[in-house]
Amino acid sequence: MIKMSKGDNPVSLAKTASVTARMSWSSNTDYDLLAIVLRTNGEIEYVATFDAVGVPAQSSTADGAVKHLGDVGRGTQGTATETIEITLNDSIRAVVPVAYSAKSNGTGSFFRYRVTLELDNGVAGDKVVIAAENANNDDRVYSCVPGMVESTPDSVVIHALEQYSARGSENRPTLAVQRGGLLRKGAETIKVVMDGGPENEHKWP
Repeated sequence: MIKMSKGDNPVSLAKTASVTARMSWSSNTDYDLLAIVLRTNGEIEYVATFDAVGVPAQSSTADGAVKHLGDVGRGTQGTATETIEITLNDSIRAVVPVAYSAKSNGTGSFFRYRVTLELDNGVAGDKVVIAAENANNDDRVYSCVPGMVESTPDSVVIHALEQYSARGSENRPTLAVQRGGLLRKGAETIKVVMDGGPENEHKWP
């Protein structure tokens, strides 16, 4: 198992047919996992069990390649885990799992509830864990992006990001592709733009 923290160099894993993303937190709260899917043609899809403004809930992408395995509410089991299954195909450029805490579900910080992202590439047996260890105790920060799964022709690259929304924002993150640079002319970098996506619809307990 590889443990990653914000600022670590990306880790390359063997490219397998599928990658599983599991996000865990204390079951004393009711967070939700959603995924941002960036296609090679630049299009973006959201996989989530709840709506955003102009974006209906969908438990999988249109081609079924990225699937949410179901919402998990509050409970007494100690830890709640929601899962995204990613079947890699040539149209997928990157997938970004996001932990979200709605205003209408109450407050509670990502630090307090120990949000953790676990990624594995199945039969290859590689596992990466990214914990939200740099989160502060602000109860009004509602979105957390621990990391990103980037698909390349030869490997799956895991980036430890640990990015957070602005205080009080319920807008989803989005993704942008940046081109060029002084050191890597013509190269492309995928950037997570916090609060740049549609606003999540308020959910009620």
